[in-house]
Amino acid sequence: MIRALMTRGTTRFAVAASLLITAVAALAATSQPVDPRDRVGRIERAEGVIRIERNGLRFDNPEPGHAISRRDHVTTGPASRVLLSFDDGSRVAIGENAILVIADYLREEGRRSGALILDLIRGAIRLVSPQPKEAPNKRIELRTEAATIRSRGVDLWSGPVGGKRAVLVMKGKVDVRNDAGLVMLDGKRIATFVADRLNPPEKPVRWPAQRAHESLLTVAFK
Repeated sequence: MIRALMTRGTTRFAVAASLLITAVAALAATSQPVDPRDRVGRIERAEGVIRIERNGLRFDNPEPGHAISRRDHVTTGPASRVLLSFDDGSRVAIGENAILVIADYLREEGRRSGALILDLIRGAIRLVSPQPKEAPNKRIELRTEAATIRSRGVDLWSGPVGGKRAVLVMKGKVDVRNDAGLVMLDGKRIATFVADRLNPPEKPVRWPAQRAHESLLTVAFK
């Protein structure tokens, strides 16, 4: 009888250990994109409450080094920041209470042009994307609720200001467009405002250095 009890206890322990190992393995597996080809970069830095949603899975407060992939939904909480580093050298800093979707990413191969397409659902971001050398026609696109921002290599900030979407260029050239109109931003601290997709972007103006600095602080780490 004692031997039978020991056998049952050993069996239960083995089953429990097996389930634990399986759960840990599953958790490790889901910390990476399902398809390695969908991996587009990693989290470089994070502060506060961060969430990534991917294929029905949710990752709360991922650590630096956590992989990011196509179609990831990145959400930040109050007083939170996250910095994404893409494989093409692009970096995206996301401010608090934001939602960003990595809509698409295409790697550059030789002279084949790549693409980085982001959907900014809410909040502020700063996008720094280098000018490609081998494939100069790379598509860089940031889609917001009010307008679509396109460029080939840029340092820009976009965020909500007074009920409108502001777009500020620190380096490079971009066009800001929607169904109602189009403006070009070319030069340091050149900015525009867009109320919504039914109203054209406003005439570009050069922001004072202090105003530009304060805007960039909305996505900067403390």
